[in-house]
Amino acid sequence: MTEPGASGGRQIGPHLLGVTVTWRYRVQWVAVRILVRTLFRLEVQGLEHWPAAPFQITANHHSGWDPFLIHAVSPFRPRVTWFGPKEVDFSRGTRNRVMGFFGGMIPFNPRKTNLPSAVRAVQRVFDAGGVLAITPEGTLGFRETEVLPLQDGATLFARVSGVSIVPCAVVGSSTLWFRKRITVRFGEPITVVKGVGRDERRDLTQLVRAGIVALLPTDEPTYPSRRPGGDWLSDLFNGKREAQGRQAYMAEVDRTRVAEHRSG
Repeated sequence: MTEPGASGGRQIGPHLLGVTVTWRYRVQWVAVRILVRTLFRLEVQGLEHWPAAPFQITANHHSGWDPFLIHAVSPFRPRVTWFGPKEVDFSRGTRNRVMGFFGGMIPFNPRKTNLPSAVRAVQRVFDAGGVLAITPEGTLGFRETEVLPLQDGATLFARVSGVSIVPCAVVGSSTLWFRKRITVRFGEPITVVKGVGRDERRDLTQLVRAGIVALLPTDEPTYPSRRPGGDWLSDLFNGKREAQGRQAYMAEVDRTRVAEHRSG
């Protein structure tokens, strides 16, 4: 099928919406673990909090690397399917080409014209005993101690299906360099009542956000002046606007560090 409203976009084949452990997923799982653990020093905390599938992982979003980092610490089974990316044309961008080949994602139209089909696709993941992962901040945040406001989809799919939500925090991914230490933390699952009302939906979203914040550090990290890999490694899977935002933020961090060094 093709995404409604898309023009000239790449066809969305069945493997993109798959929830079974296919040969593509096997290759992806192995390749991602090798790549990520070669580039970075990766640590995982809280895997024991994973309940029996199906359930939903709701994570913060500091980098286009985040899905790969979470995949690199996730067990082989149950399979993790991602909600996103927003782009519906998988022929553009390094990240989209990689994800388009291996599959395991549910495309999302930012105009929400495909929301009913997305909900059905998510339900297929849960019905098959899979895990859905979502980063509902909507854009990248560059402060390691903060989580941006969560969008409506943060709890929508879990509420429709009544599955638990596992908060997840990726710590250290906002700006990367070779062999940097990164920690992926999973919190205790949050029980979700199927079909709750508007007030309960708001309360649940706040509870999930608080669960993610609790997994983050309380102080901003200190960045070295020399970062092997530099902007190239940090922004490899970021969009143009996100890369520009991250670079502007880090330029301000560097200016502040220099000013403090001179005044000290």
